[in-house]
Amino acid sequence: MKVWARINHVGWVHLWRRRLDYQQAEPSAHFLNGRTDPRWITTSLTAEQRGLLEAGELVEIDDPGFFADED
Repeated sequence: MKVWARINHVGWVHLWRRRLDYQQAEPSAHFLNGRTDPRWITTSLTAEQRGLLEAGELVEIDDPGFFADED
């Protein structure tokens, strides 16, 4: 499953199921501390994805396991 991720200015990772949810200023479906969450730390990201996330951009990524048990 693809999800949309963005890292804010204090390092929290926010995840949305749909880009439209982010664009319509819906709250993120999940948020986590990107420096300490083991699922995020082990997430496979390309260098391009990582660079965009570090720049505060919204990026489409594979779900790192946060939506696996949800519809």
